[in-house]
Amino acid sequence: MNNVISFSLARKISEDRSPEPESSFNRLAQGRDMLNQLCSSLVKKENQRRFRAFPEGYCREYGLVLDQIHAITDLDILRLLELGTTIANIKILTATYGMDFLDLCAEQTGKTMDEVKALIARH
Repeated sequence: MNNVISFSLARKISEDRSPEPESSFNRLAQGRDMLNQLCSSLVKKENQRRFRAFPEGYCREYGLVLDQIHAITDLDILRLLELGTTIANIKILTATYGMDFLDLCAEQTGKTMDEVKALIARH
């Protein structure tokens, strides 16, 4: 007996099988990983140049979604922390823009430098 099936039948079988839903935990972890990979890539001068030339396009290369792209391009430190970006990687990102991480934290949170340092120590 022949086990060959037609391409159209194989396509139909493939379409009928729905992929297993990805857990929200996996999506969050993947998003966090992509954010951190992007920030880590900015250690290289060539990547910094490409990022500064077209930040949104550079973010899309890493598969970031709009919320993540806005957090990156707005340098929204608190949002980046919520999204799982490490402080070390946020420092790389702020340095890419020629900004000081602690000063930017103080400005965005309205906290004193000592309060910012305490906040960072908790992360």
